[in-house]
Amino acid sequence: MKRIITILLFCLSIQMSSQCFQTIDAGYTHSLAIKGDGTLLAWGSNSLRELGDNTDISKNVPTQIGTDTWWKISAGYSMSAGIKTNGTLWAWGWNSYGQAGIGNFNGLVPVITQIGTDTDWQSISCNQTHCAAIKTNGTLWTWGENDNGQLGNNTIVNQNSPVQIGTETNWSSVSTGFKNTLALKTNGSLWAWGANLFGEVGDGTTIQRNTPIQIGTETNWQRISSGGYHSIGIRDNGALWAWGWNGSGQLGDGTTISRNIPTQIGTATNWSLISATLYNTIAIKTDSSLWSWGENNKGQLGIGTSGNAISTPTMVSLSGSSNISAGREHILVKIGNGFLKACGANDSGQIGDGTIINKNVLTDVTCTNLAIENFVITKEIKVYPNPVKDILNLSFETTINSASIYNVLGQEVITKVITAKEGTVDVSKLAVGTYFVKITADNLVKTMKVIKE
Repeated sequence: MKRIITILLFCLSIQMSSQCFQTIDAGYTHSLAIKGDGTLLAWGSNSLRELGDNTDISKNVPTQIGTDTWWKISAGYSMSAGIKTNGTLWAWGWNSYGQAGIGNFNGLVPVITQIGTDTDWQSISCNQTHCAAIKTNGTLWTWGENDNGQLGNNTIVNQNSPVQIGTETNWSSVSTGFKNTLALKTNGSLWAWGANLFGEVGDGTTIQRNTPIQIGTETNWQRISSGGYHSIGIRDNGALWAWGWNGSGQLGDGTTISRNIPTQIGTATNWSLISATLYNTIAIKTDSSLWSWGENNKGQLGIGTSGNAISTPTMVSLSGSSNISAGREHILVKIGNGFLKACGANDSGQIGDGTIINKNVLTDVTCTNLAIENFVITKEIKVYPNPVKDILNLSFETTINSASIYNVLGQEVITKVITAKEGTVDVSKLAVGTYFVKITADNLVKTMKVIKE
């Protein structure tokens, strides 16, 4: 019986590998990424069409969606949105609250659909059931659910298309939380609105705010991230601040006491990136070290354990981190210039490592930029067992010339001449992780992913 064998032709140079993951965003149970060539990748849960491929089939590896080129992406709760390189805004997935922004409350938007016709969108943020975006002229727009005033238009009425918030033209960044929103202006001032039950607005009260309110008088805020019911910020001196709900230690101050005003976390002044989600927080320092804290029930902190929450920033055994995104119970970490690792909940394949098994250590996510071609051959090259601990067996109907093993960086770590129909490769000295076995047999070349235990 003829079989279609997918042959992965390796891009061995770092330059080619760096085209893999350029932009990343973790949603509730799915993940999005943009490759170096601008194409869109999606994986994880797809029951509400959040992957945008017009199916309800979940994917446990990054899967290319269409051929258009993208600039910005945001993965929310069972929905997604993004900005293409031409400045147009698009959304897909769950839409019961109008969070797709396409002018209706239809429950599902199964294909990637344009929001309006404007071509001047600059940034986008979606969380639970609402989104916010900024245009190139500095205006702020929101849409979706508004039961807690999270849209900021002084109502609690849901909106199914973008509405402008105020008339200011100096908004620079925005981050949506579970039921609240944070934003910065170009002068470095911090603004917040929406649900405030745990002090997540940060104005010293627990009063719901239906319009943007300035938090403090400081004008040195540099980065913000709104999680579920807590908020995180970095000032221009590199100091880390947090406020809101702290039941799982997600503020990082060593307690589980909620705070209703920004509170400095530790004394370090070398924080550079942050990402908050419902119950935990991850961050990167200027030395590219990765830190995490908060809930860890699915191993989402990446520290090798699952279970107890951690209430202070804890360094993850990883260097070279360049970008991060925290999902509901999983995290994505970009390493260097284009490689990706992930950990945490994986029941829907949201990690993207080809399994649906939770991971409590950061796990390699295969670069999908390897060139792909389809060939028809009469028999399948067998590589087993997989996962493998010590000896990897190879067999084919004709002579296998050689086998080479590469790590996820495209670096050759083992090569062996076989010249037989069956052969073995000793992998016992390899570190635990994901590898690729490239087999040459006559004029055929086949590459397969294997997991080293």
